Amino acid sequence: MRASTRRIATFLETLCLLAFGLPVLGAARDLTFFLVSDVHAGMQYKNSEPPITAAAYEQHLVDTLDVIATIPGRPWPQGPVAEAMQGLGPVGKPSGLIVAGDLTQSRAAVQWKDFDRLFPWQGLAPKRFPVFAGAGNHDAGSKTGPVRDALRARNQAMLKAGQLSTLSSDGLHSAWVWQGVHFVNVNLYAGDAPQPGEKPGSMRDPEGSLTFLRTYLAKNAPAPTPVVIIQHFGLDKSTWWTQDERRALYAAITNYNVVAILHGHTHAITHLQFPGAEDLKVFGQGGPRFDCFSAGAFKQETKKGQPWPGWRHPCECYVFHLTDNQFVAALYTGGTNGWYTGRGEAELQVVKALSPGK
Repeated sequence: MRASTRRIATFLETLCLLAFGLPVLGAARDLTFFLVSDVHAGMQYKNSEPPITAAAYEQHLVDTLDVIATIPGRPWPQGPVAEAMQGLGPVGKPSGLIVAGDLTQSRAAVQWKDFDRLFPWQGLAPKRFPVFAGAGNHDAGSKTGPVRDALRARNQAMLKAGQLSTLSSDGLHSAWVWQGVHFVNVNLYAGDAPQPGEKPGSMRDPEGSLTFLRTYLAKNAPAPTPVVIIQHFGLDKSTWWTQDERRALYAAITNYNVVAILHGHTHAITHLQFPGAEDLKVFGQGGPRFDCFSAGAFKQETKKGQPWPGWRHPCECYVFHLTDNQFVAALYTGGTNGWYTGRGEAELQVVKALSPGK
């Protein structure tokens, strides 16, 4: 093969690898991705004054996405994150926008169509990034409901396009690889069977996701391969899933390099560790603890029918950057300073060492 032809072939191969988020041999990892949650497409506030219609709420979603679209190219927040990112440039274009559940307000087909239109998995340049979405309790109801069926069809399209690398046997749970980092989406939470008294496909049925997670990790991601897990329910003490289920998850991931667990559900902006304080009384003492991140929500809680305390920020989006040896996380809100400032700011910014794990 002539040298010029070989260079062209290598260039085309590199483009293909980058397009599908795969690592280029010998290239340094330079991975950016975003996390949001709790979209609740189709939400209305009928009793507020004035009422917030479905159309007005959709405009709120569009406005929020437009703010998120401005994050790439911005300088990192002052403090430990900026120091860690010195010489590495501003925020890069994300490989994807992860949405950690509650895609719809009440699992209606029309609400799914709104979500799918506003959050296209392919992205829509320049303002929309590829979207990787998981189901939450608001998207549950049955194994064959409109949101479940549509999410499976969306996953199949993403698998065919190379955006996903693996699906569960029922097509609901998924995994993919960005620059050597393995992402596993278990949707509602990592578990297997419905909780006692719950029907299959209900908001407390994890639909075999723990088995999918165990199998995927054992086959594809031996330590020190970096792993990110996505689910809807938070990892703190919760009535939404049991301590025994959380203990089973902990046992499943203890020997793997899980660098982050991303979740939603609480509508709170948090950086916590798993196991939390209550769980540590029962399991995990002396073992690893895992960083867990929630970016907040698009929908806010209500008080007497009013959005309260109002839309907290123009957006709530966690921004992550991984190199071969470093993990960085910071929360962008689009306010006066762009990045979140205020109570708990220091806890929400994270810089930690990362094993290459290639």
